[in-house]
Amino acid sequence: MITNPLEPWRSIPGRRKRASSYDRSGGNRDYVLLKPGQTETLMQHQGANGCILRIWFTLNSEDPAYLRNTLVSMRFDGTETVHKIPIGMFTATGPWAVNDVRTQPVSVMRSRKMNKDQEGTGFGSFNLVWRMPFAEEAVIQVHNTSEHEMTQHFYVDYLLDGSDERTPLLFHATHSRAIRTTPAAIEPIIGGEARNLSAADNHLIAAIDGYTGNYVGTVMAVESHPDRRGKWYEGDDMFFIDGEPWPPSLHGTGTEDYFGMAWGIHREYQSWDHGVSHYERSITDHDRFYDGRFVLFRWHLADPIPFHKCLHVSIEAGHANDCEQYYESVAFWYGRRIEQVAEGDAVSRAP
Repeated sequence: MITNPLEPWRSIPGRRKRASSYDRSGGNRDYVLLKPGQTETLMQHQGANGCILRIWFTLNSEDPAYLRNTLVSMRFDGTETVHKIPIGMFTATGPWAVNDVRTQPVSVMRSRKMNKDQEGTGFGSFNLVWRMPFAEEAVIQVHNTSEHEMTQHFYVDYLLDGSDERTPLLFHATHSRAIRTTPAAIEPIIGGEARNLSAADNHLIAAIDGYTGNYVGTVMAVESHPDRRGKWYEGDDMFFIDGEPWPPSLHGTGTEDYFGMAWGIHREYQSWDHGVSHYERSITDHDRFYDGRFVLFRWHLADPIPFHKCLHVSIEAGHANDCEQYYESVAFWYGRRIEQVAEGDAVSRAP
């Protein structure tokens, strides 16, 4: 029930519910208004178990940085599993502009506001179909941290009484940002090539401790400038499962390889489980071929990464961490605390 679609040809237990921004007066003002600094609760449920099936929303703000300044939080069963993550990174379009995203768990359509094309950040519709199960509580909030008012139209569609699992694997998202990574001091080997035999200097994507669960996705944004060191796309991804020593069970061969590309990042490209949603070159007049702003995603839906007590996910900022560039990431995972498993519940199967 976590990521697989429901099977409508079978009997589906439970009751369908929706929280939305429809106009309670019967008019057509089907949105909520968020003033500067305001938090709006989109959904709040307490009682029966259930599962969020789909979230749709639009945002309208005069703030050119609203994708950074609009934050999302989620709480399930008393645990805040998503803490104030910028909406652009949470939806894989990135912090700079609304881009089309065409994947199974996340889709975004850049729209023509007021039937006119919009330059710059732009606007669009956002769709999330991550399954988000809960035993008794679900809360979704949006925070407007900008100095501008914002309107939001939204649907949150969910199912109640559809499961008898007492402690489901809860949906989590973990945010990390490095305004400028620090190049590592690594001695070169013979021939002048640097080497890295540790994850200590990597960009940290997620450090999960005390949980059992499944890792299901990564979104990463990089801004590379020619006046800063490093060829960012050469960095290797590393997944250390359940406290294992070096080398990790999952050690990659380059950033572009982990995100399903090859020989660098050359254009906007999307497949169902990997791609480049933002590709922006020529941010200066003397860029190297790998400079610019890029947003990449990789969903582990067909190949989830199970862990039983902890998981450390990181990626080199360039080969042997030679970069001093902007890195930002969001990790998506399902998990529940180990003490809940010890109470006698069976471990949920991988999504």
